[in-house]
Amino acid sequence: MEDRRDDRRTRYSKMVIRQALFELLQEKDMSRITVKELCERADVNRSTFYSYYADISDLHKKIIKEFFATQRSFINRCTAILDTKQDLTNMRVEDFYEVTLLYLTYVKENRDLFKFIFFTQTNSPIQISFDKVFYSEITRRLPASQKEIFRRSFTFTSGGTSAIFVKWIAEDFATPVESLAKSLAYYYHGVFNGHKFARRT
Repeated sequence: MEDRRDDRRTRYSKMVIRQALFELLQEKDMSRITVKELCERADVNRSTFYSYYADISDLHKKIIKEFFATQRSFINRCTAILDTKQDLTNMRVEDFYEVTLLYLTYVKENRDLFKFIFFTQTNSPIQISFDKVFYSEITRRLPASQKEIFRRSFTFTSGGTSAIFVKWIAEDFATPVESLAKSLAYYYHGVFNGHKFARRT
C-alpha cells in the first residue's frame, strides 16, 4: 500500500514539475528558467525536484527521452498493423482509419507530453525526427521504385497532420478522436492513392 502511495506521489510530482516547465517556457527561454522559480510554480520543494532531476536541462532531456520512447512504442504497434496489409501503396480508407485512430488515442492519452513537444519552440525539430524514423519503418518493405512517390505523399500528409494536431491540442481535444480519425483517414487515402495519377502525368 505504501509503495502504491509513493508511486502516485512520484507521478503527481513529475506531472506538476513538467507542467510548470511547460508554462514557464511560454514566458521565457529555457536558459532563463531557474529551479527555484520552477519549484514555486509547481508548488513542490526543491528537494523533490532534485530527487528526480539534476537540473532544468536534465528535466528537459528526460521529457524528450520519454517522448521518443512512447513514439517508438507507437511505431512498433503501427508497423505490426501495417505488416498485415498486402500493399502499402494501395490501402483502403479503413486501413488508414485503423492506424490513425491508434495514433490519435495515443496522443490524447499522453496530452501533456504532446503539449510540451508541439508548443515549445526549442522542440520544433523533434517531430521532424520522429517523422523520419516513422517513414523509414513503414517503407522498409517497399521496393525502391515505389519509395520516392510514397515519400512525396508522406511528406505532404505529415506537414498537414502536424498543423491539424497543433489545432486539436490547442483546443484541448474538443473534436472526438473517432471523428478526427475518420476525416484524416479520407485525407490520407486521397493523397496516397494520388500517386497512381501522378505517375501518369
